[in-house]
Parts: sequence; C-alpha cells; structure tokens
Amino acid sequence: MELYAVFGQPIHHSLSPQMHNRAFSATNRTAFYLPVECSPKELLPKLAAFHDLGGRGVNLTRPLKETIIPHLRAQSPWVEKTGAANTILWENDGWVGDNTDIQAFVAMVPPAPHAQSTALVLGQGGVARASVAGLEVLGYHVSVMARPSQKARWHASWIAWQWDTLHLPPYDVIVNATPLGQDGEGEWPDTVKFLPHTTIVDWVYRPNTTRLIQQARRVGAHTVDGLSLLVKQASLAWMSWFGTEGPFAVMAEAVRDYYD
Repeated sequence: MELYAVFGQPIHHSLSPQMHNRAFSATNRTAFYLPVECSPKELLPKLAAFHDLGGRGVNLTRPLKETIIPHLRAQSPWVEKTGAANTILWENDGWVGDNTDIQAFVAMVPPAPHAQSTALVLGQGGVARASVAGLEVLGYHVSVMARPSQKARWHASWIAWQWDTLHLPPYDVIVNATPLGQDGEGEWPDTVKFLPHTTIVDWVYRPNTTRLIQQARRVGAHTVDGLSLLVKQASLAWMSWFGTEGPFAVMAEAVRDYYD
C-alpha cells in the first residue's frame, strides 16, 4: 500500500485525509493518507522516517511550505514563482516540489479584464506569495498589505496595514491570505465595503462560509471561497503524484459530509 500524508503544525484541523482517502476509495487506488504533526525542526527526520515506511507523496501546510525549499532535489516553475512548495513527491532519490496553491488560484480566479486591472493581497506567508504570483500570471497589477510588524518587503508594492483604520480602495480583486476570520482568529469589521464588480478571494475555510464571503455576496461581488480552493489544490496534487487530476466532486463531497 502506498502512503501519503499532510505535514504541518497544527494539523488536527486538516481536511486533507478525508478528501484524499475518499478519493482513493472512489478510484480503487491502494493507498492511505494520514496527518502528521510536524514542526520545521522536525521536518527532515520525519520526512525520512515517512519515506522509510513507504511514504511517496506529502502535502505541506504552514509553517513548512518554505522550510522544505532548500531540501528539494527539483522544483516546478510554480515553486520558483512562489518560493513555497505544498506538494512533494519522492522521485529518483529525492523530493520534488510543486505548488498547487497557485495552480488552484489561477484556475479559479478570473483573468484581468483590462490592462490596468488591480489586485490587493492581504498577508505575507506562503499563501500570500502564491496569490501574488497567481495574480501576476493572470495579468493584474498587485499590491500587498501586511501588518507593519510583519514587514512583507518581498513585494515592491507593499502597504502597511493599520487595523484600526483599515480601508480598502476599489481593487478589481481582493485576496485574504491571512487567518483573519478563521476559528478564533478575529473577524472582518462590518465597515469594510466592497463593490459589486470586485472579486473577493478568501483562503480561510473554517467556517465554511466566512464573514468576508458573506459580506461580498450581499453586494453581489464575485467570490472564490476557501473550501473551493482547498478542494482544487488537493485534486491538483494528484497531478504531481499520479499524472492525472484527482476527482474534484468526490473530494468536495467528503468536505461537505464533514461539515454536515
């Protein structure tokens, strides 16, 4: 039996085992997927132990997407664009990295409608970097907003985020790549306004419909929610592991069943 896993810290909340094991069963694949609690310091020894047990593929979540980069034997152009890998495969005596976060993002966010289209990404971690790279691929002029203490200076158009005076100008796309709105991580203030033509992307998927997505839908804005992105990036991980995309509908059903 082939083994696959998701490594991260914390990892108890991950829906990846439900999605992938349901998909393995639906496709009659002899494989099993498990969660592994793992800190950055533990990553290399735990990956080695997992490989010794027959582990073939791994998904990485925070805070490991950047930690793995120096230890990859090879990496896809998507990893080079983002500086982060969320999917790795053991191949030819080493780990090969890919980034399905950006691939899912590019697949689900509409391309820039005109040459001057603008986008704002809130956050400064691996998902923020994937969002920025994806938006640039889609043709947007991108700005990044992060709290002053985070100093997200890796992007030229950096804006300091003062929470008590948060105002969002009329961008074509606004992306939440922070934990804001996630269980116990604070909420979006009701004072933040969106225009109907704006696309709102929220990477947060707990709760399954966040306040940000609810606010955007009330004004008729186009939305891309965290659950859809989660399922899409999971289905695309199969491209790295098996050469074909995983069954999106089956994985989405597993997520719906979990929340029901």
